[in-house]
Amino acid sequence: MTESGLPGKRMTGRRQFLAGLAVLPFGLAGCSVAGAGGPTPTVSADPGAFPATIRHAFGETTIAKQPVRVATLGLGANDSCLALGVVPVAMPLSKAKPNGSTPWFDLALLGFGVDVPMLLDEDKELPVAALADLGPDVILAVNSRLTREEYEQLSKIAPVVAYPAAPLDTDWRTSLDMVAQALGRSAKAAEVRKATEASITDQLGNYPDLKGSSFVFAKVRSALGAAFEVFGTESNPVRILKEFGVAAAPSMDLVQSQGTALHPGGTGPQTYEWPRGRAPELAADLAVFSIVHEERAGVLGSGILNEVPPFKNNNFVLVDSADNGLALETASPLSVQWVAKNLLPQVAQAAYGAKNPK
Repeated sequence: MTESGLPGKRMTGRRQFLAGLAVLPFGLAGCSVAGAGGPTPTVSADPGAFPATIRHAFGETTIAKQPVRVATLGLGANDSCLALGVVPVAMPLSKAKPNGSTPWFDLALLGFGVDVPMLLDEDKELPVAALADLGPDVILAVNSRLTREEYEQLSKIAPVVAYPAAPLDTDWRTSLDMVAQALGRSAKAAEVRKATEASITDQLGNYPDLKGSSFVFAKVRSALGAAFEVFGTESNPVRILKEFGVAAAPSMDLVQSQGTALHPGGTGPQTYEWPRGRAPELAADLAVFSIVHEERAGVLGSGILNEVPPFKNNNFVLVDSADNGLALETASPLSVQWVAKNLLPQVAQAAYGAKNPK
């Protein structure tokens, strides 16, 4: 669970849009959308897109006609909606920003001229009554922690599209494709996917040291005796970082074979508890550590990182778990573009340091 607030379970009300960012991705300006204030004509669906039947972990969901009022739960479905030209009427509350949104969502929202949608706090209780009052046409939870019982509850309100396999472990392309199918916007999704991939590949030529550099990614807490939470090779942060050209370190195999799985049997993201005393075994050219902002000083002061080889060699990146760290876990087209712009240069600098030691 990220400190930034994985989307949650109770509606907290509508928040005013406060973003002050300036770049508009995917050419979203001018789209007609279903906003939080009520249904309006949506962008056109692909010909023959409906009825649409989507397979997921709890079976199949059929959407008879193009949805107008779209609610999202979990990570990234709201981002995919926006990238496809549709503003959801409700989305998860995030602690990343005071307005309850994330910087990458706010950046894309600039082109729509509307407020941040209604916010759902999933850290409390499943917002069944709130969603029923809202009257969505579809509920998209393609990268969520929804349980089967919760899925069945929500299915009494509207068609629900859950994740394809493990909770909170859907890669950004699959999330985008599932949301696009639900909205009848698969043609647009192909454009979004191409633009997202280009946001990374267009920069890679500027950073030759990335290619082949090995890395580990871990969340670190300041609590006394805290262990590392190391992300496995099939977790979203690692998948995305590998698109930067870096490679998962061989030490990840050791972690996956000897660490304690935090979500065994595919019940959540591929993460492992790794004892602080075995920090020297987290060998890699570089490391990316996700830290809660308020705990940064405590983590650095605790010495927990001191025996991690990339930290000792000064080839590491510290990411805020409510910003770049959350963006990696969210795994959406918008968050991937965000990390490509804001994190890729830092990772490249660490890779350069590893290949050019002083």
